[in-house]
Amino acid sequence: MVEIEEDQISCPVCWVSSASGPSEHNHNGTTATTASDYHQSSAAESSAEEVIFAKTPCNHVYCRTCIERVLLPDIATMGTCPMCRTAVSIFDLKHATTEKSLYPSNSDVSSWPIANNVYKQFSIRRRRGLQSFETEAIFRNTSFSFNEGHIPKLQYLNKEEDGEASDADGELQSFDFQRYHFHPQSMTFHGRLDFDTPIPSPSDDSMCYSYSSLNCLLQFSDGGQYIRDGYIHWGYESTTPPGEYPLDGKWKVEWENGEDLEIYVQRHYFNCFEINYEITLDDNHCPRFEWPNSTRSFFQRQSGVVQRSTQQIPPGSSGPSVGETLEWSTNLTSSPKIVWKRISMALSPKTDGRRLRIRPDHFVYRNVDFQAQLPPYVATSIWGNTFCQMYTVGLASYHFEETTEADEASSNYRAYISYEHPHTNVWPALDNGENVPGRVPFRNIEWDPVQRIFKGDICWQEEYNTTWMGEDSWH
Repeated sequence: MVEIEEDQISCPVCWVSSASGPSEHNHNGTTATTASDYHQSSAAESSAEEVIFAKTPCNHVYCRTCIERVLLPDIATMGTCPMCRTAVSIFDLKHATTEKSLYPSNSDVSSWPIANNVYKQFSIRRRRGLQSFETEAIFRNTSFSFNEGHIPKLQYLNKEEDGEASDADGELQSFDFQRYHFHPQSMTFHGRLDFDTPIPSPSDDSMCYSYSSLNCLLQFSDGGQYIRDGYIHWGYESTTPPGEYPLDGKWKVEWENGEDLEIYVQRHYFNCFEINYEITLDDNHCPRFEWPNSTRSFFQRQSGVVQRSTQQIPPGSSGPSVGETLEWSTNLTSSPKIVWKRISMALSPKTDGRRLRIRPDHFVYRNVDFQAQLPPYVATSIWGNTFCQMYTVGLASYHFEETTEADEASSNYRAYISYEHPHTNVWPALDNGENVPGRVPFRNIEWDPVQRIFKGDICWQEEYNTTWMGEDSWH
Protein backbone atom coordinates (compact mmCIF):
# COMPACT_ATOMS: atom_id res chain seq x y z
CA MET A 1 0.00 0.00 0.00
CA VAL A 2 1.30 3.45 -0.91
CA GLU A 3 1.47 5.83 2.06
CA ILE A 4 0.33 9.36 1.19
CA GLU A 5 1.08 12.36 3.36
CA GLU A 6 -1.84 14.77 3.53
CA ASP A 7 0.30 17.83 2.83
CA GLN A 8 1.61 16.19 -0.38
CA ILE A 9 -1.76 15.65 -2.08
CA SER A 10 -2.73 17.54 -5.21
CA CYS A 11 -5.14 16.86 -8.06
CA PRO A 12 -3.44 16.49 -11.49
CA VAL A 13 -6.61 17.69 -13.24
CA CYS A 14 -7.50 20.95 -11.47
CA TRP A 15 -4.23 21.33 -9.51
CA VAL A 16 -5.94 21.95 -6.20
CA SER A 17 -3.78 20.75 -3.30
CA SER A 18 -4.38 19.92 0.31
CA ALA A 19 -2.09 22.82 1.21
CA SER A 20 -4.21 25.28 -0.80
CA GLY A 21 -7.14 25.24 1.57
CA PRO A 22 -10.84 24.91 0.73
CA SER A 23 -11.23 28.51 -0.43
CA GLU A 24 -8.88 27.91 -3.37
CA HIS A 25 -10.73 24.89 -4.70
CA ASN A 26 -12.00 25.88 -8.14
CA HIS A 27 -15.06 23.60 -8.37
CA ASN A 28 -18.66 24.47 -7.67
CA GLY A 29 -19.08 22.04 -4.82
CA THR A 30 -16.85 19.43 -3.27
CA THR A 31 -18.72 16.13 -3.46
CA ALA A 32 -19.45 14.98 -7.00
CA THR A 33 -22.69 13.28 -7.75
CA THR A 34 -23.93 14.26 -11.18
CA ALA A 35 -23.06 17.23 -13.32
CA SER A 36 -26.19 19.14 -12.29
CA ASP A 37 -25.12 18.91 -8.66
CA TYR A 38 -21.97 20.86 -9.47
CA HIS A 39 -24.00 23.72 -10.88
CA GLN A 40 -26.49 23.70 -8.00
CA SER A 41 -23.74 24.02 -5.37
CA SER A 42 -22.92 27.55 -4.35
CA ALA A 43 -19.51 29.18 -4.12
CA ALA A 44 -20.08 29.66 -0.41
CA GLU A 45 -20.49 25.92 0.06
CA SER A 46 -17.33 25.34 -1.94
CA SER A 47 -15.24 27.58 0.30
CA ALA A 48 -16.74 26.18 3.51
CA GLU A 49 -16.25 22.48 2.78
CA GLU A 50 -13.01 20.55 2.99
CA VAL A 51 -11.71 19.22 -0.32
CA ILE A 52 -11.85 15.42 -0.38
CA PHE A 53 -9.14 13.53 -2.26
CA ALA A 54 -9.89 10.11 -3.72
CA LYS A 55 -7.43 7.33 -4.55
CA THR A 56 -8.03 4.82 -7.36
CA PRO A 57 -7.03 1.11 -7.21
CA CYS A 58 -4.04 2.03 -9.42
CA ASN A 59 -2.89 4.45 -6.65
CA HIS A 60 -3.50 7.69 -8.53
CA VAL A 61 -5.01 10.53 -6.51
CA TYR A 62 -7.53 13.15 -7.65
CA CYS A 63 -9.90 15.50 -5.94
CA ARG A 64 -13.21 13.73 -5.58
CA THR A 65 -15.01 16.17 -7.87
CA CYS A 66 -12.65 15.63 -10.80
CA ILE A 67 -12.48 11.83 -10.72
CA GLU A 68 -16.23 11.49 -10.34
CA ARG A 69 -16.77 13.78 -13.32
CA VAL A 70 -14.71 11.25 -15.27
CA LEU A 71 -16.63 8.22 -13.98
CA LEU A 72 -20.22 9.44 -14.19
CA PRO A 73 -20.99 10.45 -17.81
CA ASP A 74 -20.56 7.22 -19.87
CA ILE A 75 -21.75 3.97 -18.27
CA ALA A 76 -22.55 5.61 -14.95
CA THR A 77 -19.96 4.97 -12.22
CA MET A 78 -17.55 3.22 -14.64
CA GLY A 79 -14.61 4.69 -16.50
CA THR A 80 -10.82 4.71 -16.75
CA CYS A 81 -8.10 6.43 -14.76
CA PRO A 82 -7.02 9.60 -16.63
CA MET A 83 -3.38 8.86 -15.80
CA CYS A 84 -2.96 5.19 -16.77
CA ARG A 85 -6.29 4.17 -18.38
CA THR A 86 -6.91 1.40 -15.84
CA ALA A 87 -10.59 0.49 -15.50
CA VAL A 88 -12.07 2.17 -12.42
CA SER A 89 -15.46 2.06 -10.73
CA ILE A 90 -16.71 4.86 -8.53
CA PHE A 91 -17.11 2.20 -5.82
CA ASP A 92 -13.37 1.46 -5.96
CA LEU A 93 -12.53 4.96 -4.73
CA LYS A 94 -11.00 5.33 -1.27
CA HIS A 95 -10.18 8.35 0.84
CA ALA A 96 -6.60 9.21 -0.09
CA THR A 97 -5.33 9.42 3.50
CA THR A 98 -7.69 7.27 5.61
CA GLU A 99 -8.04 4.46 3.02
CA LYS A 100 -11.75 4.24 3.87
CA SER A 101 -14.14 3.52 1.02
CA LEU A 102 -15.98 6.62 -0.19
CA TYR A 103 -18.98 4.43 -1.05
CA PRO A 104 -19.22 1.48 1.38
CA SER A 105 -20.71 -1.74 0.05
CA ASN A 106 -23.86 -3.57 1.20
CA SER A 107 -25.79 -0.50 2.34
CA ASP A 108 -29.41 -0.57 3.51
CA VAL A 109 -31.76 -1.25 0.59
CA SER A 110 -34.68 0.48 2.32
CA SER A 111 -33.07 3.88 1.68
CA TRP A 112 -32.80 3.29 -2.07
CA PRO A 113 -35.32 4.86 -4.50
CA ILE A 114 -35.81 1.41 -6.10
CA ALA A 115 -36.70 -0.33 -2.81
CA ASN A 116 -39.55 -2.88 -3.13
CA ASN A 117 -39.19 -3.07 -6.92
CA VAL A 118 -38.69 -6.21 -9.02
CA TYR A 119 -37.32 -5.87 -12.57
CA LYS A 120 -37.98 -8.41 -15.33
CA GLN A 121 -37.11 -8.28 -19.00
CA PHE A 122 -39.79 -7.14 -21.43
CA SER A 123 -39.53 -6.84 -25.18
CA ILE A 124 -39.94 -3.44 -26.78
CA ARG A 125 -42.59 -4.02 -29.41
CA ARG A 126 -41.54 -2.63 -32.78
CA ARG A 127 -43.84 -0.95 -35.30
CA ARG A 128 -43.81 -0.13 -38.99
CA GLY A 129 -41.85 -3.15 -40.11
CA LEU A 130 -38.88 -2.71 -37.76
CA GLN A 131 -37.39 -6.05 -36.70
CA SER A 132 -37.85 -7.32 -33.19
CA PHE A 133 -34.84 -8.12 -31.02
CA GLU A 134 -34.65 -11.22 -28.84
CA THR A 135 -32.07 -11.89 -26.15
CA GLU A 136 -30.83 -15.31 -25.09
CA ALA A 137 -32.92 -17.33 -22.64
CA ILE A 138 -30.48 -16.98 -19.75
CA PHE A 139 -30.99 -13.19 -19.86
CA ARG A 140 -34.75 -13.35 -20.49
CA ASN A 141 -35.10 -15.59 -17.41
CA THR A 142 -33.09 -13.26 -15.17
CA SER A 143 -34.78 -10.72 -12.89
CA PHE A 144 -33.66 -8.48 -10.01
CA SER A 145 -35.44 -7.99 -6.68
CA PHE A 146 -34.83 -5.09 -4.27
CA ASN A 147 -37.24 -5.80 -1.41
CA GLU A 148 -37.00 -3.40 1.50
CA GLY A 149 -35.29 -4.89 4.53
CA HIS A 150 -33.69 -7.66 2.49
CA ILE A 151 -30.48 -8.23 0.57
CA PRO A 152 -30.84 -7.55 -3.19
CA LYS A 153 -31.55 -10.79 -5.02
CA LEU A 154 -31.03 -12.33 -8.41
CA GLN A 155 -34.07 -14.33 -9.45
CA TYR A 156 -33.55 -17.00 -12.08
CA LEU A 157 -36.28 -19.01 -13.84
CA ASN A 158 -35.42 -22.07 -15.91
CA LYS A 159 -38.52 -21.67 -18.03
CA GLU A 160 -39.90 -19.26 -20.58
CA GLU A 161 -43.30 -18.65 -22.09
CA ASP A 162 -44.35 -16.49 -25.04
CA GLY A 163 -40.82 -15.09 -25.42
CA GLU A 164 -40.65 -13.57 -21.93
CA ALA A 165 -39.81 -14.86 -18.48
CA SER A 166 -42.85 -16.37 -16.79
CA ASP A 167 -43.34 -17.91 -13.35
CA ALA A 168 -45.68 -20.54 -14.81
CA ASP A 169 -44.43 -24.15 -14.67
CA GLY A 170 -40.91 -23.09 -13.79
CA GLU A 171 -38.66 -23.28 -10.75
CA LEU A 172 -37.85 -19.77 -9.52
CA GLN A 173 -34.50 -19.69 -7.74
CA SER A 174 -33.34 -16.73 -5.65
CA PHE A 175 -29.72 -15.86 -4.83
CA ASP A 176 -28.53 -13.10 -2.50
CA PHE A 177 -25.94 -10.73 -3.92
CA GLN A 178 -22.84 -11.17 -1.77
CA ARG A 179 -21.41 -7.75 -2.59
CA TYR A 180 -23.36 -4.77 -3.84
CA HIS A 181 -23.31 -0.98 -4.05
CA PHE A 182 -25.85 1.66 -4.95
CA HIS A 183 -25.05 5.19 -6.12
CA PRO A 184 -28.29 7.17 -5.61
CA GLN A 185 -27.29 10.27 -7.56
CA SER A 186 -26.78 8.31 -10.79
CA MET A 187 -29.33 5.58 -9.85
CA THR A 188 -26.71 2.88 -10.45
CA PHE A 189 -26.46 -0.57 -8.85
CA HIS A 190 -23.40 -2.85 -8.90
CA GLY A 191 -23.84 -6.43 -7.74
CA ARG A 192 -21.81 -9.63 -7.72
CA LEU A 193 -22.50 -13.15 -6.56
CA ASP A 194 -20.75 -16.51 -6.75
CA PHE A 195 -22.92 -19.61 -6.91
CA ASP A 196 -22.25 -22.46 -4.47
CA THR A 197 -23.42 -24.86 -7.18
CA PRO A 198 -22.93 -23.91 -10.86
CA ILE A 199 -26.07 -22.83 -12.70
CA PRO A 200 -26.77 -24.72 -15.96
CA SER A 201 -28.05 -23.01 -19.08
CA PRO A 202 -31.86 -22.90 -19.30
CA SER A 203 -33.49 -25.90 -20.95
CA ASP A 204 -34.67 -23.64 -23.78
CA ASP A 205 -31.23 -22.11 -24.36
CA SER A 206 -29.05 -23.01 -27.34
CA MET A 207 -25.86 -22.92 -25.24
CA CYS A 208 -24.24 -25.87 -23.43
CA TYR A 209 -22.44 -24.01 -20.64
CA SER A 210 -22.82 -23.76 -16.88
CA TYR A 211 -22.07 -20.62 -14.85
CA SER A 212 -20.37 -19.99 -11.52
CA SER A 213 -20.88 -16.24 -11.05
CA LEU A 214 -22.91 -13.19 -12.06
CA ASN A 215 -21.72 -9.61 -12.17
CA CYS A 216 -23.96 -6.71 -13.17
CA LEU A 217 -24.11 -2.95 -13.49
CA LEU A 218 -27.64 -1.57 -13.70
CA GLN A 219 -28.53 2.09 -14.18
CA PHE A 220 -32.18 2.91 -13.54
CA SER A 221 -34.36 5.61 -15.05
CA ASP A 222 -35.09 8.69 -12.97
CA GLY A 223 -38.35 7.31 -11.61
CA GLY A 224 -37.10 3.74 -11.30
CA GLN A 225 -39.59 2.42 -13.86
CA TYR A 226 -36.94 0.54 -15.86
CA ILE A 227 -33.22 -0.20 -16.22
CA ARG A 228 -31.93 2.20 -18.85
CA ASP A 229 -28.29 1.14 -19.24
CA GLY A 230 -25.63 -1.25 -18.01
CA TYR A 231 -24.63 -4.86 -18.51
CA ILE A 232 -25.11 -8.38 -17.11
CA HIS A 233 -22.20 -10.86 -17.15
CA TRP A 234 -22.73 -14.57 -16.47
CA GLY A 235 -19.25 -16.05 -15.76
CA TYR A 236 -18.49 -19.52 -17.09
CA GLU A 237 -17.70 -22.26 -14.61
CA SER A 238 -14.00 -23.17 -14.66
CA THR A 239 -13.84 -26.97 -14.68
CA THR A 240 -11.36 -28.87 -12.49
CA PRO A 241 -9.20 -30.85 -12.33
CA PRO A 242 -7.58 -29.74 -15.62
CA GLY A 243 -6.50 -33.27 -16.60
CA GLU A 244 -10.10 -34.49 -16.65
CA TYR A 245 -10.98 -32.17 -19.53
CA PRO A 246 -7.60 -31.38 -21.16
CA LEU A 247 -9.06 -29.32 -23.99
CA ASP A 248 -11.07 -26.98 -21.75
CA GLY A 249 -10.30 -23.28 -22.08
CA LYS A 250 -10.37 -20.57 -24.69
CA TRP A 251 -9.28 -21.20 -28.29
CA LYS A 252 -8.85 -19.22 -31.50
CA VAL A 253 -10.23 -21.12 -34.50
CA GLU A 254 -8.60 -20.55 -37.89
CA TRP A 255 -10.10 -22.02 -41.04
CA GLU A 256 -9.70 -21.33 -44.72
CA ASN A 257 -13.24 -20.39 -45.69
CA GLY A 258 -14.28 -18.21 -42.81
CA GLU A 259 -13.17 -15.50 -40.41
CA ASP A 260 -11.19 -16.45 -37.33
CA LEU A 261 -13.32 -16.83 -34.21
CA GLU A 262 -12.97 -17.62 -30.53
CA ILE A 263 -14.65 -20.52 -28.76
CA TYR A 264 -14.99 -21.52 -25.12
CA VAL A 265 -14.65 -25.22 -24.25
CA GLN A 266 -16.19 -26.39 -20.98
CA ARG A 267 -16.24 -30.08 -19.97
CA HIS A 268 -15.33 -30.78 -23.60
CA TYR A 269 -18.53 -29.07 -24.82
CA PHE A 270 -18.49 -25.87 -26.82
CA ASN A 271 -20.87 -23.76 -28.85
CA CYS A 272 -20.16 -22.35 -32.30
CA PHE A 273 -22.70 -20.62 -34.56
CA GLU A 274 -25.34 -21.46 -31.91
CA ILE A 275 -24.65 -25.19 -32.35
CA ASN A 276 -23.40 -27.34 -29.46
CA TYR A 277 -20.53 -29.79 -29.98
CA GLU A 278 -19.09 -32.55 -27.77
CA ILE A 279 -15.41 -33.50 -28.04
CA THR A 280 -14.54 -37.15 -27.37
CA LEU A 281 -11.21 -39.01 -27.32
CA ASP A 282 -10.93 -42.20 -29.38
CA ASP A 283 -9.04 -45.34 -28.39
CA ASN A 284 -5.75 -43.68 -29.40
CA HIS A 285 -6.58 -40.62 -27.24
CA CYS A 286 -7.06 -38.45 -30.32
CA PRO A 287 -9.86 -35.85 -30.14
CA ARG A 288 -12.81 -35.93 -32.53
CA PHE A 289 -16.37 -34.63 -32.80
CA GLU A 290 -19.20 -34.66 -35.33
CA TRP A 291 -20.99 -31.71 -36.81
CA PRO A 292 -24.61 -32.21 -35.75
CA ASN A 293 -27.55 -31.99 -38.10
CA SER A 294 -29.16 -28.60 -37.91
CA THR A 295 -31.96 -26.54 -39.39
CA ARG A 296 -29.47 -23.76 -40.08
CA SER A 297 -28.99 -23.43 -43.83
CA PHE A 298 -25.19 -23.65 -43.65
CA PHE A 299 -25.27 -27.01 -41.87
CA GLN A 300 -28.14 -28.56 -43.81
CA ARG A 301 -25.65 -29.37 -46.56
CA GLN A 302 -23.02 -30.70 -44.13
CA SER A 303 -24.50 -33.97 -42.88
CA GLY A 304 -22.03 -36.63 -41.74
CA VAL A 305 -19.08 -34.28 -41.23
CA VAL A 306 -16.46 -35.53 -38.76
CA GLN A 307 -13.70 -33.32 -37.44
CA ARG A 308 -10.71 -35.18 -35.99
CA SER A 309 -7.10 -34.65 -34.95
CA THR A 310 -4.14 -37.02 -35.04
CA GLN A 311 -2.53 -35.31 -32.04
CA GLN A 312 -2.70 -37.56 -29.00
CA ILE A 313 -3.93 -36.25 -25.64
CA PRO A 314 -2.67 -38.84 -23.10
CA PRO A 315 -4.71 -39.39 -19.91
CA GLY A 316 -3.85 -36.87 -17.20
CA SER A 317 -2.25 -34.42 -19.63
CA SER A 318 -3.48 -30.87 -20.23
CA GLY A 319 -3.22 -30.82 -24.01
CA PRO A 320 -1.45 -28.06 -25.97
CA SER A 321 -0.05 -25.19 -23.92
CA VAL A 322 -1.04 -21.55 -24.38
CA GLY A 323 0.12 -20.41 -27.82
CA GLU A 324 0.39 -23.95 -29.15
CA THR A 325 -1.95 -25.33 -31.80
CA LEU A 326 -4.20 -28.31 -32.34
CA GLU A 327 -4.62 -29.29 -35.99
CA TRP A 328 -7.83 -30.85 -37.25
CA SER A 329 -8.94 -32.39 -40.52
CA THR A 330 -12.46 -32.91 -41.82
CA ASN A 331 -14.10 -34.91 -44.60
CA LEU A 332 -15.53 -31.67 -45.99
CA THR A 333 -13.80 -30.57 -49.18
CA SER A 334 -14.41 -26.86 -48.53
CA SER A 335 -12.76 -27.03 -45.07
CA PRO A 336 -10.20 -29.86 -45.13
CA LYS A 337 -8.02 -28.26 -42.43
CA ILE A 338 -8.92 -26.34 -39.28
CA VAL A 339 -6.43 -25.07 -36.68
CA TRP A 340 -7.13 -24.26 -33.05
CA LYS A 341 -4.67 -22.01 -31.20
CA ARG A 342 -4.89 -22.09 -27.43
CA ILE A 343 -5.52 -18.77 -25.68
CA SER A 344 -6.02 -20.04 -22.11
CA MET A 345 -5.81 -23.35 -20.26
CA ALA A 346 -9.07 -22.84 -18.38
CA LEU A 347 -12.07 -20.56 -18.37
CA SER A 348 -12.04 -17.57 -16.04
CA PRO A 349 -15.48 -16.63 -14.63
CA LYS A 350 -14.34 -13.02 -14.32
CA THR A 351 -13.52 -12.53 -18.01
CA ASP A 352 -15.06 -15.50 -19.84
CA GLY A 353 -18.79 -15.80 -20.08
CA ARG A 354 -21.83 -14.32 -21.70
CA ARG A 355 -22.23 -10.59 -21.46
CA LEU A 356 -25.34 -8.60 -22.32
CA ARG A 357 -25.26 -4.83 -22.82
CA ILE A 358 -28.69 -3.53 -21.90
CA ARG A 359 -30.20 -1.78 -24.92
CA PRO A 360 -33.49 -0.03 -24.17
CA ASP A 361 -34.06 0.55 -27.87
CA HIS A 362 -34.69 -3.22 -28.18
CA PHE A 363 -35.66 -4.55 -24.75
CA VAL A 364 -35.90 -3.34 -21.19
CA TYR A 365 -35.83 -4.65 -17.64
CA ARG A 366 -38.95 -3.02 -16.24
CA ASN A 367 -40.45 -2.71 -12.78
CA VAL A 368 -43.21 -5.34 -12.77
CA ASP A 369 -45.53 -2.99 -10.84
CA PHE A 370 -45.20 -0.18 -13.36
CA GLN A 371 -48.32 0.29 -15.48
CA ALA A 372 -48.17 2.68 -18.39
CA GLN A 373 -51.23 4.91 -18.63
CA LEU A 374 -52.81 5.81 -21.95
CA PRO A 375 -53.06 9.57 -22.39
CA PRO A 376 -56.53 11.18 -22.23
CA TYR A 377 -58.18 12.90 -25.17
CA VAL A 378 -59.89 16.31 -25.05
CA ALA A 379 -61.70 17.26 -28.25
CA THR A 380 -62.22 20.98 -27.57
CA SER A 381 -58.72 22.16 -26.56
CA ILE A 382 -55.06 21.23 -26.63
CA TRP A 383 -55.03 21.38 -22.83
CA GLY A 384 -55.34 17.88 -21.40
CA ASN A 385 -53.98 16.27 -24.59
CA THR A 386 -50.75 14.49 -25.49
CA PHE A 387 -49.22 14.55 -28.97
CA CYS A 388 -46.99 11.57 -29.83
CA GLN A 389 -44.79 10.36 -32.63
CA MET A 390 -44.96 6.69 -33.69
CA TYR A 391 -47.89 6.24 -31.27
CA THR A 392 -45.39 6.26 -28.41
CA VAL A 393 -45.76 8.28 -25.21
CA GLY A 394 -42.40 9.48 -23.90
CA LEU A 395 -40.64 9.49 -27.26
CA ALA A 396 -40.33 13.30 -27.28
CA SER A 397 -44.10 13.50 -26.85
CA TYR A 398 -45.72 16.87 -26.13
CA HIS A 399 -47.92 17.03 -23.03
CA PHE A 400 -50.34 19.89 -22.38
CA GLU A 401 -51.64 19.63 -18.84
CA GLU A 402 -55.33 20.10 -18.17
CA THR A 403 -56.32 23.61 -17.06
CA THR A 404 -59.08 25.14 -14.99
CA GLU A 405 -61.03 28.31 -15.83
CA ALA A 406 -58.86 30.17 -13.31
CA ASP A 407 -55.72 28.89 -15.04
CA GLU A 408 -56.93 30.10 -18.42
CA ALA A 409 -58.01 33.47 -17.04
CA SER A 410 -54.54 34.02 -15.58
CA SER A 411 -52.71 32.32 -18.51
CA ASN A 412 -51.33 29.78 -16.05
CA TYR A 413 -50.52 27.11 -18.60
CA ARG A 414 -48.29 24.06 -18.05
CA ALA A 415 -46.71 21.91 -20.74
CA TYR A 416 -43.63 19.73 -21.16
CA ILE A 417 -41.80 17.38 -23.51
CA SER A 418 -41.48 13.80 -22.25
CA TYR A 419 -38.32 11.76 -22.85
CA GLU A 420 -39.41 8.97 -20.51
CA HIS A 421 -39.57 6.11 -23.04
CA PRO A 422 -36.60 3.65 -23.06
CA HIS A 423 -35.97 4.31 -26.76
CA THR A 424 -34.71 7.82 -25.94
CA ASN A 425 -31.68 6.21 -24.30
CA VAL A 426 -30.00 6.00 -27.73
CA TRP A 427 -30.29 9.77 -28.24
CA PRO A 428 -27.37 12.07 -27.37
CA ALA A 429 -26.86 13.03 -23.75
CA LEU A 430 -26.87 16.64 -22.64
CA ASP A 431 -23.64 18.40 -23.45
CA ASN A 432 -22.47 18.07 -19.83
CA GLY A 433 -22.74 14.26 -20.12
CA GLU A 434 -25.96 13.86 -18.16
CA ASN A 435 -29.01 12.01 -19.43
CA VAL A 436 -31.80 14.08 -20.94
CA PRO A 437 -34.35 14.65 -18.13
CA GLY A 438 -37.54 12.60 -18.29
CA ARG A 439 -39.74 15.72 -18.44
CA VAL A 440 -38.53 19.05 -19.81
CA PRO A 441 -40.93 21.94 -19.08
CA PHE A 442 -41.92 24.70 -21.45
CA ARG A 443 -41.33 28.24 -20.17
CA ASN A 444 -42.81 31.58 -21.33
CA ILE A 445 -45.95 29.86 -22.61
CA GLU A 446 -48.39 31.76 -24.82
CA TRP A 447 -51.66 30.35 -26.14
CA ASP A 448 -53.99 31.93 -28.69
CA PRO A 449 -57.27 29.95 -28.54
CA VAL A 450 -58.71 31.76 -31.58
CA GLN A 451 -55.78 31.11 -33.92
CA ARG A 452 -54.94 27.89 -32.02
CA ILE A 453 -51.28 28.84 -31.85
CA PHE A 454 -49.03 27.66 -29.02
CA LYS A 455 -45.69 29.30 -28.22
CA GLY A 456 -43.19 28.23 -25.61
CA ASP A 457 -39.48 28.01 -24.84
CA ILE A 458 -37.33 25.04 -23.81
CA CYS A 459 -34.56 26.64 -21.77
CA TRP A 460 -31.73 24.12 -21.57
CA GLN A 461 -29.10 26.50 -20.21
CA GLU A 462 -31.40 28.26 -17.76
CA GLU A 463 -33.06 25.07 -16.52
CA TYR A 464 -30.15 22.61 -16.49
CA ASN A 465 -27.02 24.80 -16.69
CA THR A 466 -25.95 23.13 -19.92
CA THR A 467 -26.77 22.91 -23.62
CA TRP A 468 -28.11 20.08 -25.73
CA MET A 469 -26.41 19.40 -29.07
CA GLY A 470 -24.92 22.87 -28.87
CA GLU A 471 -28.20 24.74 -28.35
CA ASP A 472 -28.98 26.61 -25.15
CA SER A 473 -32.70 27.00 -25.84
CA TRP A 474 -35.54 26.16 -28.24
CA HIS A 475 -38.28 28.59 -29.18
